[in-house]
Amino acid sequence: MDTSTVRRALVVGGAGGIGAACAERLRADEYDIVVLDRALGHDAADPLSVADALSDVDTLHVVVHAAGSVGSGGIAELNLTEWRRVLDDNLTSAAVVAQHALPLMSDGGSMVLFSSVNGRHGGNELSGPAYAAAKAGLIGLTRHLAKHEARRRVRVNCVAPGPVDTPMLDRLSTDELNALVESMPLGHLTAPSEIAGTVAWLCSPAAASVTGTVIDLNGGLWMG
Repeated sequence: MDTSTVRRALVVGGAGGIGAACAERLRADEYDIVVLDRALGHDAADPLSVADALSDVDTLHVVVHAAGSVGSGGIAELNLTEWRRVLDDNLTSAAVVAQHALPLMSDGGSMVLFSSVNGRHGGNELSGPAYAAAKAGLIGLTRHLAKHEARRRVRVNCVAPGPVDTPMLDRLSTDELNALVESMPLGHLTAPSEIAGTVAWLCSPAAASVTGTVIDLNGGLWMG
C-alpha cells in the first residue's frame, strides 16, 4: 500500500457508542482509523496521554471527538468533583485533542466535535449543570477553531444530538426514558448510525463550504 495515499481519521471515544459508529462508518469510507478511548487506557483530557497515543501518527485528515460523560442533578446538588470531571471529560478533552491533533492535520482536513441538545436548551437534572455547560462550551470551541483553522482550509464543525440509542441512556429509568421520547416531536431515539452518517457527510467534499456550524439531530426536541 502506498502510505502517501492513506486517509487517516482519529476517533476519540471510538471504542463504544456513537464513537464506535463513527469509526465504523469512516472505516467503510476507506479511512485508516486511530482510536483514542478510555477503555483502551487513554485519557483525552491529559496532554501526555494524548501525545503518547499520537506518537506514531504523522498525518491526520479527519478528527472526530465523540468522548464524554454526564452528570446529574441541579445546581442545589452541585458537587465540584463531579463538575470538574464532566467538564474534563467533555470540554477539556476536546481542547487537548485539538491542540495535539491540529498540527498533524493536512490542509483541507475536517474536525467534528460533539455538543448536545443540552448545550442548546440548558439541559435538565437528568444530565446536570456541568454537562449543559460543557456542551455549550463545545459550541464556542468549535467556532473558535473554525475561525483560526480556515486559513488552512481545515473545517471544524459540531454535531448536537438529542437522546441517542446507546448505553449512556441505561442510567435512566423506564419512566424517565419514556418521558424523554414522548417529549420529542418525532417520537423516537436517534440511532448511532444516523449520527455517524452526518459526521461522514461533514468530513466529505460535499461539505467543503461548511465550517463553524452546529448540526442538530434531536428529533425536534430543540428547534433553533
